[in-house]
Amino acid sequence: MENRDNVSGKDNNEVFAYELLSDARDNSERWFKAFLAMVKINLIEVFVMLAMVFAFIWYLNQYDFVSTVEQTGIYTLTDSQGNVISADITPEQIKEIMEILNDGKDEGNENKK
Repeated sequence: MENRDNVSGKDNNEVFAYELLSDARDNSERWFKAFLAMVKINLIEVFVMLAMVFAFIWYLNQYDFVSTVEQTGIYTLTDSQGNVISADITPEQIKEIMEILNDGKDEGNENKK
């Protein structure tokens, strides 16, 4: 009788081991499918980001960001866009212009204090 119990116990252990291996295989298949799905999603994200960068570069390509300013004098006053307002003016004239632009305040005297 003991031999029969041992034989049936081995069969139960084998069946249990097979079930565990089957579950492990199923779980690994699910994890692998989830991994592949995440890889696909990440690849799509990378391609979308690259497309956005190239579209932005293509959009900026229509503008000409190069400009030249020809300065003819020693002292040249230009605006923020690079347009020459006045050329060949003396330092005294620059001080007068800067006082007018700064509401009559002479910044040269403030720096000396």
